This record gives sequence, structure tokens and C-alpha cells, in this order.
Amino acid sequence: MTRPEPPDVVIVGGGIAGASAACKLTAGGLSVVLLEKQDTYQDLVRGEWLAPWGIREAQRLGVYDCFSAGGAWEIREWMTWDEAVTDDEVEAVDMTRFIPGVGGPMSFPHHAVCALMAEQAAASGARLVMNASKIVVVPGERPVVTYRTPEGAFELRPRLVLGATGRGCTVGRQVGITMRNSMHHWGGGMMVEDMAGWPPDVQAMGTEGDVMFMVFPQGYGRARLYLNFPTANKHRYRGPGGVERFMAAFELECLPDRGKAVTEATPAGPLSVWPSVSSVPEGPPLTEGVVLIGDEAGNADTVLGTGLSCAMRDSRTVCDILLASSDWSPAAFAPYVEERGFRLERLDFGASIISRLHVEFGPAAVERRRRVRKLMARNFAAQVTGLLNMVAPEDVPEFGFSEFFAERLFRETA
Repeated sequence: MTRPEPPDVVIVGGGIAGASAACKLTAGGLSVVLLEKQDTYQDLVRGEWLAPWGIREAQRLGVYDCFSAGGAWEIREWMTWDEAVTDDEVEAVDMTRFIPGVGGPMSFPHHAVCALMAEQAAASGARLVMNASKIVVVPGERPVVTYRTPEGAFELRPRLVLGATGRGCTVGRQVGITMRNSMHHWGGGMMVEDMAGWPPDVQAMGTEGDVMFMVFPQGYGRARLYLNFPTANKHRYRGPGGVERFMAAFELECLPDRGKAVTEATPAGPLSVWPSVSSVPEGPPLTEGVVLIGDEAGNADTVLGTGLSCAMRDSRTVCDILLASSDWSPAAFAPYVEERGFRLERLDFGASIISRLHVEFGPAAVERRRRVRKLMARNFAAQVTGLLNMVAPEDVPEFGFSEFFAERLFRETA
């Protein structure tokens, strides 16, 4: 077993959280090994939407240019087409006005941006190891990381390990960090191209029948499509014909021209479906010698769309701690644990409201959306949860995270 020179930090997982951390730490003078299980970055159908507050985090991390070079596309308007919304009620929400100097959210090919971040980290001095398999992390004052590549077996003894393997929580499970999981629905996603009839600067969402849909343009006729649907339908888009059934699901009365711009697009990547799980750590997302970041440290339901922004915030916060002091003990990360716990609590609450509002189906759910929409039109404060998609959770008014607010929003009587 080969034992290279011990690095300061080993990062397990070369996604948005791990690769951005590698860039920040190497730029700050630390020695880093970045382990990624893929031999090349490929479209694995991950989140591809970064909120304005996440864009600000990317700027602070020094990786904003990776998004631009990787094909990031600014989305300027948000349209809600829904069976509970009449044609004359559909309005375009200006998404560029929430954080001055940042603009609207970005939609981008996840794998392309990750590859550019990994290249930036390597150019700054990080050792990038692709095709790393059988990764095992043993926590401790001097943690141990073992892994294999086609060249053989390796062992590293860094000062610290960052676990950034995503929702699989590979590192977290190995070091004994447990999660409280819940699931409300299932989701699926796929890339398409040749979607020329879709407004290029407009993202859309809505609910009709037994699907909640999302459309995120990426420019030049490309877009990432998502569906959320009941757990009872978890097999609907699997197996032979699954792609065709997925595309056909966008033939909706509420969409302009019955969704023709979407249904006639060309599939341009794999279709993936998954249980939309919310995971909250049952303790701090760290132990001796190991800190978790990104989805591995806990995540809200994917319907909220804040996973990548959270990953960037985690990366920036933890990197700032590592670069500010030589004290890397668990106690040094108390500010990260406190801020992340507060943030995840708010995001999880907000996601539960959005899921109940948009990913429940049938006549009662339609009437609920119609009633809530009228309430929001009368009282702007009722729209507060929607801010979570745009601004950082700490900047959303506190009343939007109370059970009283949820009860007022969803009560069945006028």
C-alpha cells in the first residue's frame, strides 16, 4: 500500500461542495487531496440551479468563473402555470431583483462545472484523484483514508477529512453520523435539447393531475426538466418507455400550447428518478478529524432547490475556519454547526410547506392551492416562504417559519 506525503486535508467527493472547497483551500496555501469516484465527470442528473444567495457564495469561494465557463445561464423570470391558476392570473416574477449586484439564479450543466472546479483546484496545487474506489475513512485525531485506483491501493493520514459525497452519505455512515430521514414524494429529472419554442430566460413550475413539473432553461434550446410525483407512481418512469412517459407527462392543459415546446424536445441525457428524502443529522455533522459538508451534512427536500446554495455556504464557512486558525478540533467548528443547524431547520420547514402546497394532488389539493394563491394576493406577507429560493435563510423574516404561519396558510376555512 502506497503512502504519499500526508496532506493537510483530504476531500472525499468532487462535486460542487468538495471541488469548491478544494479550490478555496489550495488558494489559501493548504495541501489538499481531492478524491472523486468517477473516472470522468458525467451527467448524473444532479441539482443544476443556483439561487442568487448561492451565487454570492460562489463569488466568495473564488469559483464563480467555473460556472460562467461551464455554461451557466441566467434565469430572469419565473412563471407558475398550474391547474389552479387561470390564464389571466399567470404572472412573470422578476428574479433579478432580490440581491443587488448578483442578478437572477443560474442554471447550468452540473458535471461541466464540477470538472472545471476540479481543474482549478489542481492548477492551484491540489492532487486530484479520479476513479477512486473503495474509499474508507477512519476518524481520529489523525484520521486515516484508504482508497484504490487502477494503479493500486493508497493510504492517507491528513489532519482533516471533509466528507462531501452527497446524499449517499458515504463518509458520514462510516464515521457514525446518523440522519433522521423523511420522504414526501418522488422526483425525476432529465436533460433535453431542441426546445426552441420555450422562452429562454423563463423557468416554470406548476401542478396538474398527479405531477408537479419544473423547467429550467440552460440556453440555446437546452433545459433540465424535473417532475415530482406520488410515491405510488415511483415505477411509472422506469423501464422500457420510461423516457417517453416522462416527456409525455409535460403535455398539460395549464402549459401554453399544451406543453408542445417541451414534449417535442429531444432527450439529451439520462433519465433518473429518486425518492425525495429530507435528511436531518441527529447530532453535529462532524466527529474527530472529519467534517461533513453539502448534502452529506443533511439536506431539505429537493423541491426547494437550495441544495447547491447550501453546499456553497458549507464549503465557504468550513474553509474560512480552516484558513483562519491552526485549531481544527471539533470545537473549532461550533460556528459552522450552529449556523448550519439554523439554516437546515428553516429550509426543511420551508420545503415542507412547498411540498404540501405543490406536490399533493386531487381536488382538495387544487382548492388548497387556489385558496393560498388568493391569500398571497391579498397579503404579501403570506409569500414569505417563496423568498427561500432567492435569498439566504437568515434574511427571510422569522414569522415565516412558525407553526402559526403554516396553520394560517393551510387552514381549510376562509
